[in-house]
Amino acid sequence: MRFKIIYFLLLLFCIFSAFGQRTLSGRVIGEDLETPFEIKIFNQDTTEIGKTDLNGYFKIELTKETENLIFAGLGYEWSTISIPENCNYLEIILLFEYTYDFMSSNKIDRLRKKRFEKLPDLRKQAFQDGLFMENKKCFIQQFEPYKPELDKIEKQLKELSKENKRSFKRLEVGDTITIPFSGTYKYDGSERTSLFVYSYIVEGEDFDCKIKGVVTKKQKNRKGYFLTYKVTETNNCKFKSIIYNDKPVEVGQIFEQNMKYFKVIID
Repeated sequence: MRFKIIYFLLLLFCIFSAFGQRTLSGRVIGEDLETPFEIKIFNQDTTEIGKTDLNGYFKIELTKETENLIFAGLGYEWSTISIPENCNYLEIILLFEYTYDFMSSNKIDRLRKKRFEKLPDLRKQAFQDGLFMENKKCFIQQFEPYKPELDKIEKQLKELSKENKRSFKRLEVGDTITIPFSGTYKYDGSERTSLFVYSYIVEGEDFDCKIKGVVTKKQKNRKGYFLTYKVTETNNCKFKSIIYNDKPVEVGQIFEQNMKYFKVIID
């Protein structure tokens, strides 16, 4: 009797599980009609639930309540896909993740929207070339503007810029500053490391190389907030032989830093 009850409960569990799950399969390609490397698939809670193979194909199990999926990969824009209940095969084209320098958020979204609107024609081409099995899609691929997020970032950058400007005004000749650097090893037989300054928007103080100096001159013009400083300490640097702008970084050396663009830690 006990065995029959356990068997019955297991049977019910399997039935409910079967009705509560759905299998989704398909293929992902890029807007160049090439197969991208390992596109990851996330549910609406951004939990990874699958990924494509080397040919862009995938097969995943998900609950019937799942309405949206996110497809994302290195070099491609994240794309949110809405899947109706009767849609079980997805053939998706992803847009490249481009860099838009010195453009407004409105212009960036206009350019992105133009590319997004070409997806139906690309889908027809993919079908004609035998890359896709179906000419029409059963899902909805949403266009998601960057503007809200870009405007938020722009606001944060403006606040950081104002604070940076105030910091420059507070500095006086004779004040001690610290300049954080990253480093790239030079393979020229000299065992030297070239230092590179960080953008002023970089947060934190945990850097591989920090050079202390004393301000000897400050000057503001339309190109930035310039500090001239004399190096006073180089001990807090994990690199042994360091150069900056092709000059050895040693105590007593004179360098210049533009606070408008590059980070300065005020002691």
